[in-house]
Amino acid sequence: MTTDTKQKCVSCEEVLEDGDHTFSNVKDGVLCYGCQEDDLQSASSLVLVHGGEINSCRIGNYVIYDDDLEIPDFFKNLCGEKIDVRKWTKTDGWRGHGSTIENFKNVKIIAQGWTTGWADESTQRKAKFNQFLNAIAEGEFPTPYPFYVLTEQTSNVFSQSVDVFTTEHYESRVIAWLEEIGYPQSTLKEWLS
Repeated sequence: MTTDTKQKCVSCEEVLEDGDHTFSNVKDGVLCYGCQEDDLQSASSLVLVHGGEINSCRIGNYVIYDDDLEIPDFFKNLCGEKIDVRKWTKTDGWRGHGSTIENFKNVKIIAQGWTTGWADESTQRKAKFNQFLNAIAEGEFPTPYPFYVLTEQTSNVFSQSVDVFTTEHYESRVIAWLEEIGYPQSTLKEWLS
C-alpha cells in the first residue's frame, strides 16, 4: 500500500512534493516557497513604537510574521479572538487600497490617508509626514504610549495607504502627546490627506 503525501499550495494550487513547502500560519494548508515569498514581498507592514522599542510585523494574505517568523503578541492583542490576514478594499474595477485596520478591535485612528516617497511640489506634506515617522523611529520623541503605524499597498504604485492609530485606552493621551511634541493630530491628518 502506498501513501500519497502530496499537498496543494493554498494560493496557486500547485501540487507540492514533501518538504517543498512552508506552512501558512493563518490559513489551513501549505504554501509553495514562491507564493510565500510573493506574499511577504507585497505584505502590509504594522509597526508599534512604545517606550523606546520598535516592534513590527508583515501581514500578507497567508502569513503574518515578525522577525522571529511568529505572529507577535501585539498583533494578536489588536485582533482579539479572530486573527485575520490583510484586507483589501476595491474602489472600482481596477483600483483599491489596504484596509486591514478594519480587522483590529478597540483601536482609535489618529490620522489616516496616504503617503509617497515621490513627493513633488504639490505633495510636500507627504515628505513632512515621512520625516515625522523617521524621527519617531529614530527615537527623537520618546513614545510613552503605544503608537501604531500601518502601511499598505494601494493601486497607485507610487503611494501607500497609512493608518496612524492607538488603542481606545490611550487615545486621549496619544493625542495630547502629539500636541506636546509639536505634531498635533490635525497636522498629521493634513499631511496624510
